[in-house]
Amino acid sequence: MRVRDVMRRDVAVVGPETALREAAKSMWKSRYQLLVVGDEHGIYGLVTMRELVLGAEAQAQSGPVEEVGDIASLNFIFTHEDEALEQLARRMIHARARRAIVLDGGMHAVGVVSPMELASPDVVGRASEESFPASDAPSWTGTSAG
Repeated sequence: MRVRDVMRRDVAVVGPETALREAAKSMWKSRYQLLVVGDEHGIYGLVTMRELVLGAEAQAQSGPVEEVGDIASLNFIFTHEDEALEQLARRMIHARARRAIVLDGGMHAVGVVSPMELASPDVVGRASEESFPASDAPSWTGTSAG
């Protein structure tokens, strides 16, 4: 399977100078609790619902948080739609990244892959079928095929 088979495509992209209230509206419209923070110069980070709530709380307490660029997380890697999921999963583990931003040929964010998409039944089921052919029972089952 490839990244394009599981990636979330309904991700909103907001500029780093976007106010927290506007970012919350964009997140609500996308129906995905994640925003990509970027502009014509590049991708700067990700903002989850949790980070947005914590940023709003800090702002309410007269903290230095003004815009989403102030709270954007750098815990991500980049990928493309044609990358194999197995390769992406290995890279995410190695980088300890919670998400991968999918870029198109013009280096624009077109989707996101998180552990939730990697753990979907289609992905896990296919990986299990490929890992354990019907003729070979896994050793941990205590049985042998045949």
